Amino acid sequence: MDQDVDVDQTAAQHFSADGGGKAAARDAEAVAAAMQTVRTMVRPGGCAWHAAQTHESLTPFLVEETAEFIDAVERQLPSDEVRSELGDVLYQVLFHAAIAERDGEGYDLAGVAEALDAKLIARHPHVFGDRGDMTVEELHAEWERLKEDAAGEDRGSRGPLDGIPAGMPTLARAAKVVERLKRAKLVNPSAGDSYPDDPLATAIGPDEQRMAENGIGDALLALVVRANAAGVDPDRALRLAVDRFTARVTHGE
Repeated sequence: MDQDVDVDQTAAQHFSADGGGKAAARDAEAVAAAMQTVRTMVRPGGCAWHAAQTHESLTPFLVEETAEFIDAVERQLPSDEVRSELGDVLYQVLFHAAIAERDGEGYDLAGVAEALDAKLIARHPHVFGDRGDMTVEELHAEWERLKEDAAGEDRGSRGPLDGIPAGMPTLARAAKVVERLKRAKLVNPSAGDSYPDDPLATAIGPDEQRMAENGIGDALLALVVRANAAGVDPDRALRLAVDRFTARVTHGE
């Protein structure tokens, strides 16, 4: 671990000393080399399995590799293992870019990176422009305005739930919906009544976050066990509950 810290400090000093130029050059060289490897595997004469893949066929692998990276982070695995899992996620990005290039879809890795860079700069005028410091709340509002401008939409025309992917994992989507509705001031999660079995009811003191996380995890698992006993699909039940909730909040139903 001490060695990792030394490496990180050395990298930070190196980045600061030359304005990031050497680090950026190394990044570009490494990514270009990895991209060329993937490109060779995807093209005719390369790997038959890679040549047969499509964006659609790779989707499960992207989900799996992302989950493995998250698992490595949450389990606090050694940095080399986290790096390896993040590399697998990067591999999926390179793979999709190589397929797009091979099939003439109109973009390649450079196009993806250029579009991302332009979007990041445009979405952060407080960093790259003259907006100055902004609070998190101001940033959320600013990002929504910038998204509307980029899409050619009228200011304020976006609904609070616009842009949330329907294919998100159900629990993650439920959390996203609640967060968006909270930002729009349509719900106040902190104003709910406390019940005896509320996992947050006894979460007090400096360990409140950990205790709340444990309690909520136990409560969710208990619901899954109850759903199983009742022959109910908990994922479907939550999807339908989110639909009813959003309809009630956004349409007064």
